[in-house]
Amino acid sequence: MRIWLFVLFISLSILGGGCAHKIGSDPIPADIVLNQKSASLVKASNVFTFNLLHKLPVDQDRNMLVSPLSISLAFSMALNGADGDTKSALIESLGFSGLTVEDINAIYADLILALTKADGNVVMNIANSIWIRKNYPVLTPFVTANRLFYDAQVETLEFNQAALSTINAWVSTKTNGKITKIIDQISPNEIMFLINAIYFNGKWDKQFEKNKTGSESFTLNSTKSLNVPMMKINETFGYAEQLGYRALRIPYGRGKFQMTLLLPDEGTSVDQLLNQLTPSVWTNLNSTMTSTSKVDVWLPRFSFTWESDLNQIMSSLGMAVAFSPSMANFSKINSVDQLYITKVKHKTFIAVDEQGTTASGVTSIGIGVTSIGPQSPQFHAVRPFAFFISEKDTEAVLFAGKVENPLSAN
Repeated sequence: MRIWLFVLFISLSILGGGCAHKIGSDPIPADIVLNQKSASLVKASNVFTFNLLHKLPVDQDRNMLVSPLSISLAFSMALNGADGDTKSALIESLGFSGLTVEDINAIYADLILALTKADGNVVMNIANSIWIRKNYPVLTPFVTANRLFYDAQVETLEFNQAALSTINAWVSTKTNGKITKIIDQISPNEIMFLINAIYFNGKWDKQFEKNKTGSESFTLNSTKSLNVPMMKINETFGYAEQLGYRALRIPYGRGKFQMTLLLPDEGTSVDQLLNQLTPSVWTNLNSTMTSTSKVDVWLPRFSFTWESDLNQIMSSLGMAVAFSPSMANFSKINSVDQLYITKVKHKTFIAVDEQGTTASGVTSIGIGVTSIGPQSPQFHAVRPFAFFISEKDTEAVLFAGKVENPLSAN
């Protein structure tokens, strides 16, 4: 079977659909209802998601996964310390124009709670933390806001090798061991790390039977093919045919979370389809998918990790001032020193098998002070094989990625 693209959206459905195999007895949870400001933040966040995807470099040899929600949450914590042009640039780049920092804080506080409580049969955890160099003075309102709205764990440490172990152990715990390290080293000028971690574990509502999984041909972008373990099921799922691709939706748990796969027509690459995706295309797709008939589904098993430094990408989205040692304004963290973002590191994990999906995303933002000397930004290329993780009642994207070779563990 020729599979050029796999795009994954994990999102909240409006109705908890019926299941062939019941996996729990929890009552169907209520829908998430957003007010006008909350809806505008989620809509803006999706604009950021697709802007981010369009900026990712093309690499047709490797898999890729990003978590736009994780990135956005980490930068929203940093936003509480920004002022002036830096504050404006962060708000604009994240797509939050028209919202105040107070609006963003309050909306995310509600959204985090709603996402983690959406489905009792699906594990959805979101954790935030701030790690501060010992004896470095940080303004109280910055810490208070992040503790109150993001439930951030705030710790002060000697920034040495032991601190690396402590921070990475927190990441490993919050991702259930799926991501064990986010920081490789601490530079002498770095005085703070803001970290977000997301963990998702959902069992299929209608699980694939392992005895039906068999070896099938999977065609790579290079036109070469290889044999992969292909899961198979014939069930009633949401399905739609669009210009240039077909879409399939498979629910998890009680139906509040789901995976949506996009399979482009032959001759269309992963990146060509990704470049066509916009918030309006995503919204229209959600409204057109129906589940009126059975669909014969083939889906390869896959598991991989992905990581990248996002300095250049985030700068290209309009945040360049925040990375400038001479121009950044984070005076609401410390009003005396010249602070700036040293590096943004993003790491993700995903595994899809007959039972369901496990996914994790971690974003780390380093804050440095110019008096100790800046660190040169780094950038790692992104890989193909696309998919997204989002919340459907609001259409907020949690993860996005792509897969060119399901046998590659990256």
